[in-house]
Amino acid sequence: MSGPSRADLRRFGLTVGGAFALLALASWWRGHVLPPRVLAALGVLLVVPGLVAPSALGPVRRVWLGAAALLGEVNSRIILTVLFYLVIAPMGLVLRHLVRDPLDRSLADGKASNWIKRERQPVDPARYEQQF
Repeated sequence: MSGPSRADLRRFGLTVGGAFALLALASWWRGHVLPPRVLAALGVLLVVPGLVAPSALGPVRRVWLGAAALLGEVNSRIILTVLFYLVIAPMGLVLRHLVRDPLDRSLADGKASNWIKRERQPVDPARYEQQF
């Protein structure tokens, strides 16, 4: 697999560098002193090579995307854990307390299975066009 193209690297430098520049501007507008300088320096360090020599941004892009993938993994685990413990688990406890089975898995009337027999339908290709 080949690496990113010059256009991809240029786009990366301009996009991320521009985002750092906007963050610097917002931080300066809020009255901060040091953070805008650091953010502006990062923006310049990404925009200038993005315009002049995009291939120099290859390692930076690789590190940036690796950090983004790591953050995505961590954040998805956190979000899914919170969702499970705040939504799914309480819903299961409430349904167990109400003795209600949303899947209706009980074998009623002494049947060996809950399989529902369906009548055979004639094969009609038009029936497959709109399944639901």
